[in-house]
This record gives sequence, C-alpha cells and structure tokens, in this order.
Amino acid sequence: MAVWDDALTEQDRNVVELRPPRPLTGFGERSALLVVDMNRGAVGEDRPIAEQLDRYPGACGNFAWDAIRHMQKLIPAAREAGIPVIYSRHIFRAIHDLPRATDPTYSYSELSPLSELQPEVAPQPGDLLIEKQRASLFFQTGLIYMLLNKRIDTLLITGNTTSGCIRATAIDGLGYEFKVAVIEECVFDRIEMSHKASLFDLQFKYCDVISVDRAYEHLATVHQGRTLTTVSG
Repeated sequence: MAVWDDALTEQDRNVVELRPPRPLTGFGERSALLVVDMNRGAVGEDRPIAEQLDRYPGACGNFAWDAIRHMQKLIPAAREAGIPVIYSRHIFRAIHDLPRATDPTYSYSELSPLSELQPEVAPQPGDLLIEKQRASLFFQTGLIYMLLNKRIDTLLITGNTTSGCIRATAIDGLGYEFKVAVIEECVFDRIEMSHKASLFDLQFKYCDVISVDRAYEHLATVHQGRTLTTVSG
C-alpha cells in the first residue's frame, strides 16, 4: 500500500487504475545523494508540531524525526558506497543584502541558530554543501556544476519538505535530464496531506518514488561495482 492511497477518492482510484502507469525512470551509472534543507528550524523537536510552534514556527516535528532515523543510516551507507553526498542549507546572509538576513528572529537568517543544519544528520568531511534561498536546489546555485563535474546522472533525494524544496528540486532535476528518485521514508512535510499528495504527484507524473529498502539495494549494487572495479584494476 502506497502512503498516498488513503488520500485518493474513488474517482482518483479509477483514473489511476485505467491510465497506463508512467514507466519507472530507474537508475543510471553515477548517483549522488541530496540531503535537502535539514535546518534545525525546519526539523524542530521530536514531538507533535502543534506543541512546539512557539519555539519552532517552521517545525516538521515528529515527521522530521521519523525521516531522520532513516537518514542516519542511509547517509553513511551512501558515503560507504562512494557516491557524493550533497547537502543544501536554506540561509540568508547579510553580505547579500537580502530581506531579513540580519533579523536574528528569522529562522533562515545566518544570525539565527535555527538556520544551522541538524547535528544528527550534519555534513561530514568529504561531503559537499550548497547554500540556497529558494525552493529548488538548482535555482541560482552551483549544484549543476558539481553534478556535471562528477558526471552524475542519477539523483537520490532526501530531506525537507516534500511539497516544497523536494518537489521543486526533483522537477528541476528531471528538467536537466537527470534520473530522479525521491526516497519515501526520508522526506517529510508539516502537513500530511501535502506530503502524500506531493509524493503521489511526483510518482504519477515526474519521477520515481522509492522505498528506503530499494535505495539500500541500489547503494549495495554501486558499492559492489566499485569494489569489483578496484579489484580488477
């Protein structure tokens, strides 16, 4: 059962059953793992969102932490497989003279500790980092140059939020002709309806939505391929 099944109306189900499914994109030759906007202010505490809005106005709360527990295992697995791990941080810096950049109460200002990345899934030496100010990780950033430089053709996407930055990044990635897979258990949102609808929409029209188990299978294949290449070389 897909996470979005209980959100579909009877008419929706009829359309899905009668319409030929979109062919799966699959994986290419070189993958990268994107860890999108795991800012502390977007994560919040591991409890219901409504209980912490006074301290974390943008929190995804327990939904975020459900994803983090998966990401804490998946990210090291990606590093071990030898694929690039690319983080993004949504942040406004004073040097750019952007709105609210110097407002310490704004959770995306560099002056706010809430703009920092969540320590439990923070970058490690060797990981890459993009700073951004809009939804898509591609919008006016150096991401495309990083990917081209490493000859990446497949994006595995995790992070925050499903209906915002995840969706925008996935669609832009598709526009640049990357193979895109959003990892279901490793993305999250503040509103369950938005999360389910966005995952359904991405799978229905744009890219693959895969389970974390399928992601591990892919990483194992990548790791094995690299090991065989090293041995034969």
